[in-house]
Amino acid sequence: MNFASIPQDPLLQASLGPATATVLGASGLRLNGLTSFHLDEGPDFAWLNIYRTLADARQLEITREREPAEVALENGAVTIRWSPCDEVQGDLAATYRVVPEETAIDATFSFTAAAPYENFELFIANYFTPLYTPRFALQDNRTHPEGLAWYEKRWYGGDEDESWARDDAAAAIFRDGRWQTGYPLNWRRGPHYFHPLTLQEHKYGHAIVLMARREDCFGLSGYHTYHNAQYFHLFGHTTAPGDRLSTTLRLILITEWDDLEAETLAHYQRWLKAQ
Repeated sequence: MNFASIPQDPLLQASLGPATATVLGASGLRLNGLTSFHLDEGPDFAWLNIYRTLADARQLEITREREPAEVALENGAVTIRWSPCDEVQGDLAATYRVVPEETAIDATFSFTAAAPYENFELFIANYFTPLYTPRFALQDNRTHPEGLAWYEKRWYGGDEDESWARDDAAAAIFRDGRWQTGYPLNWRRGPHYFHPLTLQEHKYGHAIVLMARREDCFGLSGYHTYHNAQYFHLFGHTTAPGDRLSTTLRLILITEWDDLEAETLAHYQRWLKAQ
């Protein structure tokens, strides 16, 4: 077989400190240039994509596998739009914008409903390699709790299908049957999260922080086996036709720190105060 020219979409890229951020359309984005290990940086380890859309106690679709109606560069940001379909009656969009002064990327996810939905959810996926160590900001559930407990997951540590809800009402959304449909997952329940905040520390000198607003994120979940994943469960709201849901997640690249967990919390608090 001879080599052939394969048409492809134009690359949508921006600098993020020492890294290059590339938007991959429905698959979200990835960063390159942080280490000399190219295979550790991609191409399959993409972040901030709409993996599943769920409501009415079931999975509606796998959004990242559906062809977007549009991928547009608008005022320096990239927006991916999906038109309504039989499974998801409403407009979906994901917009990625670089915030250079914070070495950050803001990802805004939105849905405008054209039909009623109960506990509508966008399930946002982020996949890292084993060279990253994942941590989640959870409530301390020991006998003598101290508040925030950073839970660190171990590679193939066992019982890897873990989830942490915002509160008891949010935990009930996990249990309404939605995870028995599509590709079923029987999430192991942990304590409630303390902040909707996750951390991935790379073996060779950088870290990725992901954060959400508490009112818009009803749960976190993650694996650390054949893929090192951190997930955000967004919204969980009941909608009527015409309702619009929208929220922003922030990704921050950190390359220098004295205390990484303290640095992460400082970034998170500064972001919340700026809202």
